[in-house]
Amino acid sequence: MYNENYWRAIDLVTHNGITVHKKRNSTFSLRYLQLASEEDTNSTDRKGVHFVVARKADLYTNYGVKGYIATSKETLISDAQTLTHWTPNTYRYGEYANNDRTHIKGHREDNLQQINTFVVDIDSQQTDVPGIVVAATQYSVGAPTFILKTAKGFQAYFVLDSPAFISNNQNFKGLRVAKVIAANIKHSLSRFLPAVDLGCNDFGFFRMPRPDNLVYFDEESVFSFADLRDWSTVYSEKHKTRGIYVASSVEPGAQMLATDRKWFDQLIHLTNIRGGRGSYGRNTAVFTLALACYSSGKSLQEATDLLDEFNANLQAPISFRELERSLNSAYSGKYKGAKLEFIEGLLETYDMNQDYKNEMSDPTAFIFKKTGYRRFRKHKKPREQRQFSHINEWESDMLEYIEKHLVSGQTFLFGSQRELAEKMAVPYSSFKKVIQQSKQIVKKTTGRGRHAVSYLSTIAIIVRESIRHAIQKKNEAAQNYAAYLASLSDVAERIITIIAGKQANEEPNIRVFERLSDKSRSQAQLSFKLLENLQRRAIPRDSQVRLLL
Repeated sequence: MYNENYWRAIDLVTHNGITVHKKRNSTFSLRYLQLASEEDTNSTDRKGVHFVVARKADLYTNYGVKGYIATSKETLISDAQTLTHWTPNTYRYGEYANNDRTHIKGHREDNLQQINTFVVDIDSQQTDVPGIVVAATQYSVGAPTFILKTAKGFQAYFVLDSPAFISNNQNFKGLRVAKVIAANIKHSLSRFLPAVDLGCNDFGFFRMPRPDNLVYFDEESVFSFADLRDWSTVYSEKHKTRGIYVASSVEPGAQMLATDRKWFDQLIHLTNIRGGRGSYGRNTAVFTLALACYSSGKSLQEATDLLDEFNANLQAPISFRELERSLNSAYSGKYKGAKLEFIEGLLETYDMNQDYKNEMSDPTAFIFKKTGYRRFRKHKKPREQRQFSHINEWESDMLEYIEKHLVSGQTFLFGSQRELAEKMAVPYSSFKKVIQQSKQIVKKTTGRGRHAVSYLSTIAIIVRESIRHAIQKKNEAAQNYAAYLASLSDVAERIITIIAGKQANEEPNIRVFERLSDKSRSQAQLSFKLLENLQRRAIPRDSQVRLLL
């Protein structure tokens, strides 16, 4: 089944980073061409480029990437069905690497103009669209904007509501923040989805939206960069993920070289590294060691000799061509240094000796310091040492509590708000603020005053249970209850409508989940109230917080 929304997905991702129409040979009608020209003229955003390729193999030719440069939405949309990959994030400029204009260059991180989207590559078909949506909603930043099906799995796009512009101010601080966000999104999903590719380039080439691969699209599900940054900060603190890199250049008076560190010695003597896509493996190890050599001032030839010996000692070595590719990439000057996440991941996966952990806790093992002056940095105190916590930290605690205290098939925690706050160990004032501001927690209250009962759930749980009732069960009562659950949240209702509609198209015998008539909705609400009353009668008042359903 072809999905004609692909052009809307392309338009949503690109924002105003490129022109609407081609400067020459446009196929727009004269009237539309005039309107498009006016839009481009009125836009104050700088126009950049995207890079595109026609085949996956074109990403890895002997002469670099084979493709061409797209400067307009018209080009991307009209050519989409003949393309496989693109750079969804916008670059300042692009160049051709040869006179025949067949190979491209310029897709470097220091040439990024703006970040439009974060993309997660899932190299497994052991999941499905509902599974990805629920995992993203429940354990990560929220439901993706759209999902593309690939030959080996899926790619989930999390599109920003407005682009994050990149500048070289403060050593590309915005880009560094974005890379931490990208790493945390992938990390959060990898804990609950199979084969999430943790090592893929955060802002490189990804699958192109096409009519034949767009399997989920919710254009209202877009993300604020500031919200993602706040989420990432809380996630990093809670899950101890850090974005520390080995310095990319040696300075006079620097600390011990990366190649002299204990972790380097342990990593380069491992022989059991295998891995593969979606996990820490041989290519990640070679690239990490190569970056350490580069940052320590070793020549390319010295690094090649060293890593060729390392590769030869592996139980399952990679080809010399792959080795050279990783070395050339590490020595291209595009990277800040070896990433701590990869070092820890490789050693925790393949090395039984954990002596390196003490070194990991020492930031001087990864950050070279200049001599002659001191640099002071302000660090947030650990949460247990702070008198106050931020609202998003309390929200994270509440989401975790709700999920932890609900078992499969159950949808709500209920009780008075004060009772729920006490159970969750959240100050009552903070509890109320979270309920008012949260985009992930759903609250329904019945009754008034001291007889009021609040029912708490999350959008993710409601989506999960709505899918279960709407798709897995065929009877009308289940459909009605699924519709009622979804109606408690606009986001949940939208997600369910999209997913169930897609399922229905793939399996015609399953009824399409649609918005119910007012009469059907009233019947669902009546059923809910009946369950509610029965639950209250059955449970003593002193057991205030209980599971519903």
